[in-house]
Amino acid sequence: MFAMKVEKKIETRKHSKLKMEIAILKLVSNERNQSHFTAIIDRGKKETYFFLVMELVGKSLADLKNARPDKVFSVSTGLGASIQCLEACEDLHKYGFIHRDLKPANYACGLGEKKRVVYILDFGIARRILNDKNELKTPRVSVRFKGTIPFASLACHKGVEMGPKDDCESWYYLMLDLTVPGVYAISGLIWKRMADKNEVMKVKEECRTSKKAWMEWFTELMFGPLKCKNELARVLEYIDKLHYHDHVDYTYIYKMLEEVRKFTTLLGYEAAAIQCGGNVNNPYDWENDS
Repeated sequence: MFAMKVEKKIETRKHSKLKMEIAILKLVSNERNQSHFTAIIDRGKKETYFFLVMELVGKSLADLKNARPDKVFSVSTGLGASIQCLEACEDLHKYGFIHRDLKPANYACGLGEKKRVVYILDFGIARRILNDKNELKTPRVSVRFKGTIPFASLACHKGVEMGPKDDCESWYYLMLDLTVPGVYAISGLIWKRMADKNEVMKVKEECRTSKKAWMEWFTELMFGPLKCKNELARVLEYIDKLHYHDHVDYTYIYKMLEEVRKFTTLLGYEAAAIQCGGNVNNPYDWENDS
């Protein structure tokens, strides 16, 4: 079984979204032995539309998470899936693209023997950030909002040009949404029920700038009952220090996640990881449910 996407040809549209998706999948699909990008089966164009046939995947992480009793994954599954989400993000950036809409709905699990593999989806608003000389493009003075409000970076809220670090910020919100158990009947992101874009931006900023919020409200609500708050907070602190032109040190982020999740026992971070409850050998929640 395969999946198929079709896009109608529109004369007034400058760029085909499906052509962008095909270009990305062709470039990145073989980056890893276990790719986080779906394989292309066929592609082409007819008189009135473009089409793409690709590998079929399972349910989105959003659907899988929302099917859970508390609408959140176990810590082990949430962090394990998040690591794969970041790997996909890293691979995309390596080829000079940013996604601009990272969220649980744009990742999915595989099928059959690949049910533990997480795939990145939907490159409709992705952007190439390198020019013809393979140099980073000069940032535009202002840009329109692109993405989904709960997962948008602060730069996106402010109409500032986005780079790889903004995908990483969106990924961080995604990780919390997948992982943080409920506090006061709220699981995942504390602002996800807010609809106003400016109000969401205000809360995101307050989480960072108010000492009281950081120490009390932010820590309690953002991370819930997780005991590895400091390790998780350091990841966001690192991302916040980055600028448009900066290279993302993914190795550092993985190291922090290893510290949180006991991703490996070689680095000596077991104590903090055990507090967070992660175990690399645990089946993912959707494996137990299937």
